[in-house]
Amino acid sequence: MNVFNREMRANYRSLLVWVLVIAGLNVLVLAVYPSFAEDSAKLQDLMEAYPEQFSKIFGLDRLNLGDPMGFYATEVYFMVLLFGSIFAAILGAGILAKEEDEKTIEFLLARPVTRTRILTDKVLTYVTYIVGFNLLVSLISYAAFVIFITQAYSTKALLLLMVAPVFVHLTFASLGFLAALFFTRRRSVYSVTIGLVVGLYFVGVIALLTRGLDWLKWLSPFQYVDAADIVLNESISALNILILLAVNVAAVAATYALYRRRDITV
Repeated sequence: MNVFNREMRANYRSLLVWVLVIAGLNVLVLAVYPSFAEDSAKLQDLMEAYPEQFSKIFGLDRLNLGDPMGFYATEVYFMVLLFGSIFAAILGAGILAKEEDEKTIEFLLARPVTRTRILTDKVLTYVTYIVGFNLLVSLISYAAFVIFITQAYSTKALLLLMVAPVFVHLTFASLGFLAALFFTRRRSVYSVTIGLVVGLYFVGVIALLTRGLDWLKWLSPFQYVDAADIVLNESISALNILILLAVNVAAVAATYALYRRRDITV
């Protein structure tokens, strides 16, 4: 029984919906950039009117909305990173929890396939979907960027902003995969994983705004691929990527260890 092919067929519709929604929002946002760029002076006045805390959250204290990369980093990148993380968390959790929720786990485990093989195929599925999701969203967004942005910009920084979300999305998918072990209902695990994504996002916000709590940023995956850092340095910290990958490995390894010893009931 090829679990990978089965899972790929079962989840492609949700992938297309998320791609169309997020890529569509990106196109709409990029389409308004020319009107922003026409009057950069008024735009600068608007940015200066923002509260300092608001500017820090979106990186406007270091980036300029009138600049193509500043606009993309604050308006488009944010949506891909946050909403894509919600998609990834739901995908990772649902791909493991659905058999118990649908009462089909007994049928799956009765097939000539080991639990290790089941988990491996499911991991490969969500990794493939997340890479595909980011690739499709990036291609559509890049096409819109080329159409609507006529000013000079850093192609390297743009490509890095399109690659960086993959690591955060994989992290939340792996955490959702692990969380699915503790729930038998998909609705329950979806609520928990969405709450995890939103909660860790606000942990990062608190770390940015609160003196003495800046250490909290290490708990938020979003802070490891900060848009302003990527644009200004035109690079992604190798250490940050290694930390995110280590979290992925730890979450998946824990899932394997617990799932193989789990007493599964239907």
